[in-house]
Amino acid sequence: MGYIVCKKCKKYLKVKKEESLDDFDKCTCGGKLKYVENLDDIKKKPKKKSGLNTVHVSIIIIFLIIVGGVLSYYYAQNQPTEIKLGDFTNLEAAPVNATYIVLGAAYIEVPPNATVVTQVERVIKDIGYNKNVSPDHRPSSYKELVPWMEGNRVAELMKYANVKVIPATNVPVKKINGRWQGPDEKGNFIFEIDPSKINPRQTIFQDPNNAMELITHGFNVLVPEAIKNNAFLVVGCGDTPGKAKAASYLSERGINCYAPCDRFLYSLMPYKGSGVILGSNPIRPLKGEKGAIIGGQPIYFNVNEKIIVQTTTKGYPDQYCDTPHRFFTGLNDKFGLTLNMEVVEANRGETNFVVQKARSTGANVIAVRVLNDKDKKPVEEWLKEDKNHRAILFHSAPYEPGYSLFFEFPYQVTGQDPKPIFIKQASDTQIQKIFNEIRGLWM
Repeated sequence: MGYIVCKKCKKYLKVKKEESLDDFDKCTCGGKLKYVENLDDIKKKPKKKSGLNTVHVSIIIIFLIIVGGVLSYYYAQNQPTEIKLGDFTNLEAAPVNATYIVLGAAYIEVPPNATVVTQVERVIKDIGYNKNVSPDHRPSSYKELVPWMEGNRVAELMKYANVKVIPATNVPVKKINGRWQGPDEKGNFIFEIDPSKINPRQTIFQDPNNAMELITHGFNVLVPEAIKNNAFLVVGCGDTPGKAKAASYLSERGINCYAPCDRFLYSLMPYKGSGVILGSNPIRPLKGEKGAIIGGQPIYFNVNEKIIVQTTTKGYPDQYCDTPHRFFTGLNDKFGLTLNMEVVEANRGETNFVVQKARSTGANVIAVRVLNDKDKKPVEEWLKEDKNHRAILFHSAPYEPGYSLFFEFPYQVTGQDPKPIFIKQASDTQIQKIFNEIRGLWM
């Protein structure tokens, strides 16, 4: 049998077998009644009220929020934060107010097993080499690559970072208003192609205005494959405006670009994409870990220093010797500068003319293309004469004589970097400290 209990005065009455709660109206004290099975249920002490009202709770909550905010701020301020190597923020100045220009500070850290999309020509196969290899062949060893130019540079990436190489092939191209165009990832044909690359050796024609590019060459035909495969890096030729435009397009989508052949990269200054774009620059293994680093070999010069700049007025195959002049003219035009440069006509194998001018004028900075041993020797001898002699190399990384200079003179030589840094008056010690942070990635 249970009990009828008053909720107000807690008096109780044992219920007889034939009785129920419905047989009772209310307690004599006026309190409402309830039924319980056991008196222990009413003998238990009621839970004590906390005594906190809404105001108290609100005050406590506000206090905890304030304390939490203070602690979070303190925690954030005292945690180690990732510092980007080569951070010139405290020294940067507007280009027209700068004292120095830094080139070569940009770099690309290539992690192990990164996806690298490349052109087919000079990487997977080339004229007279790997003739029986399919354009879509994905190499499992660097020994399967063309052993020159871009093929050699991609081989280094495979050696140091074990990258996954994907050649772009079977790319649709279209002739629009008499000009061949390469596509973006949505099928818009917006990247102009050098007509010499549309030919029976490289191309399958569907009709006079449509074709498929098999032996691809240049960034302007690499975009769809790069985006489709979420490439970390694209390696290709940057020697025409359409190729440079495609590199910029990839950079804006967070994809890094490396162009050992870099004649038109100057046109991208100052590019805004998050993907790093580099021209002729060295590739090294990352220090102390697996992976590779492209670039990261800075030099600087005073905006008033005399610079001897190579150019040419000849066509193919000397035309690439105008790359230094294109870059420094672009630097002036893009940033409103008037650099103290003296231009010297010098074709393949004629860097001696540039060096002679540097010696006769006392200039300590030259900008040249080094193609062969005849180009290398004068530059090499001049660099050895004085540690303050510096050389910026353009369109040189594909060729071993030029490429070797990066490693023989790591503190005096750099390559094309279309994201120059402008800094105010600073000591050499300040600048070299930042440089050494960058060099520490490979030194």
